[in-house]
Amino acid sequence: MRKYCLEFILNMQTISLETLKNSIVEFGEDLEISQLSEGDNVKGRDFKIRIYTEDPTIIFDTCAQFGRLKSIKVDEKHDKGGA
Repeated sequence: MRKYCLEFILNMQTISLETLKNSIVEFGEDLEISQLSEGDNVKGRDFKIRIYTEDPTIIFDTCAQFGRLKSIKVDEKHDKGGA
């Protein structure tokens, strides 16, 4: 089974970090979210997101509902001991 390591920036306006986390945590593992911008930025807040998943599309589609994706990086990983 292939897994992908996704790293990207999500710029969000009004959605809470907890709402975002709850929306994508079930689609992957080792989720890390850190805020990059501080304060009341008129253009929203940037969050760096890293997650391992078998289906990058569902992660990107879900996050796109909350804001704008930037700086997308996808690395393909193979499970050890696979066929």
